[in-house]
Amino acid sequence: MPDVQLEMTNEKPLRVVIDRLKSISPHVYMEGSMEGNLTLRIDSDGSSIRTFFSKLLPRYEDTKSSQDEQQQDSSNNGTNTPTIAKCCLKVDTKKLSSCLQWQSTMTKNVSSALLCMVENEMLVVHVLLNPASVGFFTYYVPVHFLSSAELEMNNYQ
Repeated sequence: MPDVQLEMTNEKPLRVVIDRLKSISPHVYMEGSMEGNLTLRIDSDGSSIRTFFSKLLPRYEDTKSSQDEQQQDSSNNGTNTPTIAKCCLKVDTKKLSSCLQWQSTMTKNVSSALLCMVENEMLVVHVLLNPASVGFFTYYVPVHFLSSAELEMNNYQ
């Protein structure tokens, strides 16, 4: 189950940003939260660049956070405030750019696109085509393993 699941909008394509970042760095850090925020970050010698995407639609169905909330509600009767799920991934920029090629040619044929993030395991891009009877396609993007020290540095532990 994904840690973070965000629905992307067609008005804010990621591909344009990723294509610009891949000329600077071979990998990008993707930091997503179930608040609907996504941050793309690269670090190189002497500089750090961050791009923020906000107001993305979090999808709570079939996520770890929805399962944790159900368990917490049953054990605590809802007395604790829920924590907002966050996830950080390190992804190869060329692989991410190649799986986002559809954003330059098929935006009118896409009804929705989901980013499913599983920390230190995978990034899944699931695209539903329009009309729904046509189908969908899914990309599984490998990620680089982040040590616990790197995760702490990103404040995501």
